[in-house]
Amino acid sequence: MSDEGTAGPFEKRHSDEEILSFVEAQEVVTTKEVALHFDYHLQTARRRLKSLEEAGRVNQKDVGKRFVWWVSLDKSTT
Repeated sequence: MSDEGTAGPFEKRHSDEEILSFVEAQEVVTTKEVALHFDYHLQTARRRLKSLEEAGRVNQKDVGKRFVWWVSLDKSTT
């Protein structure tokens, strides 16, 4: 079975800057939206966004059964 077109859970095909640009352009995104846009597994998108959150580059909020993410206004962490 082929995994063509779908990034594995540890593959980093897009830079943090590309992900941040997408999130900033959309203003607020769900993990699923990031996964679909970058053709990532949901877990890969969540891991990448969580890493950006830990670095202070995005903020996250649990809204029901979903997390939403947006670019941090505090640019001093970049």
